[in-house]
Amino acid sequence: MDSKNKAFDNAMKELRRYLSQAEEIRRLSVPQARYISGAETYRKTLVDNYKAIGDLARDNIEILDRQLYPRLNFDGKLSREDVEVLRSFSDALNDAYQNSNLDSSLVYEQALRLIEEADKSNDEDETIAALDELVSASYYMMSMTSRLLPVSEICMEYYNIGMKASERLLAYLDKDRFQCLSDESKRLVIINARYIRVVSEIDGVAGTTEQNALMLKRMKTALALSEDPFYREQLPDYDWDLHEFRTLEYICSLTDYNNEKQYGHEDLVFINECTKRMLELYNSSADKYKEAHHTRDIELYPARNAYLVGEISREEYKEKLKDITNQDFRHNSDEEPPLVMLHAPYEYLLLVDKNNLTEEDRRFLSRFYVMLISYMNHTPKMGGITFLVSYLSLIMRHFIELPEDMSPETMGLNLLAALNPTTYVHTLCVADFTVCLTDYLLQKEPERFVGMPGYNSVSDVISGKEDIINFAYHAALCHDFGKLLIIETIFTHCRKLSDKEFELIKVHPAIGAYYLSLSDEAAKYTDIAIGHHKWFNNAGGYPVDFDIDASPYKTIISIVTCADCLDAATDSVGRSYKHGKDLNELIEEFRAESGTRYAPYVVDLFDDDALIEEIKDILETRRDKNYRETYSVLNNYN
Repeated sequence: MDSKNKAFDNAMKELRRYLSQAEEIRRLSVPQARYISGAETYRKTLVDNYKAIGDLARDNIEILDRQLYPRLNFDGKLSREDVEVLRSFSDALNDAYQNSNLDSSLVYEQALRLIEEADKSNDEDETIAALDELVSASYYMMSMTSRLLPVSEICMEYYNIGMKASERLLAYLDKDRFQCLSDESKRLVIINARYIRVVSEIDGVAGTTEQNALMLKRMKTALALSEDPFYREQLPDYDWDLHEFRTLEYICSLTDYNNEKQYGHEDLVFINECTKRMLELYNSSADKYKEAHHTRDIELYPARNAYLVGEISREEYKEKLKDITNQDFRHNSDEEPPLVMLHAPYEYLLLVDKNNLTEEDRRFLSRFYVMLISYMNHTPKMGGITFLVSYLSLIMRHFIELPEDMSPETMGLNLLAALNPTTYVHTLCVADFTVCLTDYLLQKEPERFVGMPGYNSVSDVISGKEDIINFAYHAALCHDFGKLLIIETIFTHCRKLSDKEFELIKVHPAIGAYYLSLSDEAAKYTDIAIGHHKWFNNAGGYPVDFDIDASPYKTIISIVTCADCLDAATDSVGRSYKHGKDLNELIEEFRAESGTRYAPYVVDLFDDDALIEEIKDILETRRDKNYRETYSVLNNYN
């Protein structure tokens, strides 16, 4: 074996080990509580798992430093072997057909480098393969970041790059260019002619009339390819029936989310006819198309599009959505990736008038919320998490509160426990520290709370002490809700975060505040969510444009900021390869940054020996209790 082949084989051997360990890290980070007997065993499992994660993560970081980053960051043209390493590793990380991706950000970085190398090569087949990789990677990054409202400009970078790559691929449909390509390149070009439907839109954003018209036109073009003798002759072995089916499917999906794109009646009639044509194809060979079809939209699309053109009533459509939802939720699902149909219940949410809920609507929503939490507790959190969380974000954006059954706070906390139990434990600990600090500050300096809504004097504060503590507790429970929307980044235990990912982490306060603001009940906690990483003196931290001094809740924000650091700095479980700090060491850091990062009146509380003893009790006793409570929460919805 020559040295080049040996270097390639060695690189791929190490990168395959990285993949195996990355999968193991993901599995260890979210153990299935239903397979663990007892809360104490669950707590010990989490602690032991994160110790193991630390060892695996250190090895994975070293692997990337040896085998990936030198290739990604090389200032010059890569060798053929190096390009193949990047391509093979990217393919292993990303299975677009299965909607499974272990690390979207890493795939995206490699896709950018691969297209850069392909453009240097002047090889059209290599360029097409690289463009196809970039389109898929951009779509994943769009799916991750489209839920980050109201900062959707983060998503636009990926949208623009993905669209540019798609447009370049569409240019190869020119017949003179097309016939010069290899069969594999021709296949990729044809697939991307329909796949541009996926990468060309951002979930939750309606788009302009011109954009929507252009997309329908492109789908008509993609559909016409299957009837064009030229393309059929160029690719005689290509599955043109499947191409037609998948293109029709994409056309059906143009009316997603109760016709969010607002297609007019004429277009809706065309889309409905395409839906019927897709259903005919499906029924002619269900086994074939079922394998290619990832969800049960095959039942949803005909019902929705028939409703939109007036062939069935609103109530008939709602009944169909309820039927699909009840069929699709599998109580003890072990499927990977998660295939639960969140599409149908989300469409139902959009049809409901939240100001005039019927009893039937209440029953459906109450049952759906319980089924959703149960499913999230049970389903593995592996490669399909991006699409699962994207639907969760849409549901939370249009969440309908049921005061007696489910609040946004309860839903958010349950989803946090299911998706990332260590973050849930962190949330409980922050709430414990917050109650402790708030109680002591109320005793020593009640005037600090004057100015909160409803508290215009010290006497108001003293008489409302219990309500203030209760408010601070629930605000602390909601402070990290934004992490739900960046869960893939939170899951990145097995490598160093990139600069862009650190920027993404910094978005979580604003994102959490945005989602809380949508709720009449939880909106009062938005300032705490958005401000808990901002410095007391407004000179540091994030978001940059948030002014703590302008908030009537600035005292609660300052308390939660300290409470957040108290838990984060002393915890060594959820931070896998970092050891928790000693409490005394941390208090000295608080004192050193008193008046800048931390509020002096909160830091001064740590001079009280009684407070220190209570803090120690939370660290030593209640933190363990919170791990056990997490186990209980995960088993509440069975």
